[in-house]
Amino acid sequence: MKYHFLIALFFFIGLSTSPFQSKAQSIVTLERFESARLETIDGEQIRKIYTARMSLGDVTMVCDSAWQFIDKNELRAFGNIQIDTSTENIWTDTLYYYTNQELSKLRGRVVIFQDSTTLFGEKVDYNFATKVAYFKEGIRLEDEDGVLTAFQGVYFQNQDSAIFRNHVQISDSAQYAEGDSLFINREREFLQLYSNVFVIDSTNNGLLTGDFLEADSTGRRYVEGNGYLRKIDADSASSDTTHIYAEELLMIENDSTSTISGFIDVSVWSENFSSLSDSLFYDSQSELFELEGNPIAWHKRIQLSGPFIDVQLDSNKVKLLKSYIGAFAVQEDSATGRLHQLKGDSLIAFFDQGEVSEILIHPNSEILYHTKNDNGDADGAMESTSPRTILYFENGELTQAKMGKNQGYFLPEYAELASRKLDGFQWNPELRPQKTETSPAPKWEPIPTERPFALPTRFVNFLELKASEKN
Repeated sequence: MKYHFLIALFFFIGLSTSPFQSKAQSIVTLERFESARLETIDGEQIRKIYTARMSLGDVTMVCDSAWQFIDKNELRAFGNIQIDTSTENIWTDTLYYYTNQELSKLRGRVVIFQDSTTLFGEKVDYNFATKVAYFKEGIRLEDEDGVLTAFQGVYFQNQDSAIFRNHVQISDSAQYAEGDSLFINREREFLQLYSNVFVIDSTNNGLLTGDFLEADSTGRRYVEGNGYLRKIDADSASSDTTHIYAEELLMIENDSTSTISGFIDVSVWSENFSSLSDSLFYDSQSELFELEGNPIAWHKRIQLSGPFIDVQLDSNKVKLLKSYIGAFAVQEDSATGRLHQLKGDSLIAFFDQGEVSEILIHPNSEILYHTKNDNGDADGAMESTSPRTILYFENGELTQAKMGKNQGYFLPEYAELASRKLDGFQWNPELRPQKTETSPAPKWEPIPTERPFALPTRFVNFLELKASEKN
């Protein structure tokens, strides 16, 4: 969404003139009017002008009637008001202008049009000295890309920035976002969305929530506080879904790739693996997850832990698990429930079609691998240490082990063998992230397609004229 919005309300800047001289006002050109008369109301002299057209430089205004206060810095206009400048067109039911305060108040059905942007409000104040506009009772912004609505809004012309508060909603053809407040700088194409942030992106099949969102034109999105990202890969055969939770999330997108970084209490769940860590980095081009800070990763019946873990995917399926500088892997036997244990300075597990095919442990490898008899029952274990160990698997079952110079022995079956553990043993199935059963949803109803009020007649005529010019 381009957000060419909250344009500067230049109308009536310097409005202190009239062909009728007064103490408070000098000249505004009264181009035509149907009638005018001077009245005294509550001791004040007021010039009432009917069916009037006024101008000041390139600013013109038409209205059903206007009150010019002779001894006050005030002008009021009523009914069918249209204000045209070189940069915008404005419609309102009522106008109050205070020259000594440089303040203009628009009331009723307020419409502001500039280029392809249209704003709607019912109570708008504008301060000419500070160049700040206040939308006090609702704002609706429409441009060629989408719609933005909020209960209140403030625009800072000099900084080309805006703040929207309460019930902020943004919608275009591909995205919907909502939050409690919004700050945006148009020139820098920079925005911040605060509290109860919810964003859904149909183009990238993504959903994002958190306490705070910051985004800019480079494709950077930063979430702070209760961050959650859901990403659906529509290109995969099963439309795999990945869920990432973290206290902080940083996403950077460009034309060819995207990256995701997560910090503090990071958890991941997908159809093919899940993990816990203090930090995470993911690159969509390489399909590599890098986990740091006491990470644990799970794939099917395998748990891998160590200071650093890499999860390499290929078309969203696990291709490789790697842990280094002190790795420990546990594989639960699908038949016996025994826990096979593997440890070493580094461990690399290779997968074929989602099943483990080879595990390399080096250096300082240690293994405890439980064996089975011909009936598939637990029957002893193999324990060994070696500088290097390679295990080969078929259909998830160990078929061959190759070791360097090793010290190993076979342990016959005995009652306590199932609970035997290597030093550093870690098995935490209770910590494994589970699939999210409920999906975050918008807090508010969709933005209405209807405008907040019946459109002013002169605005309707303006739209009809523009449409006819296009044809």
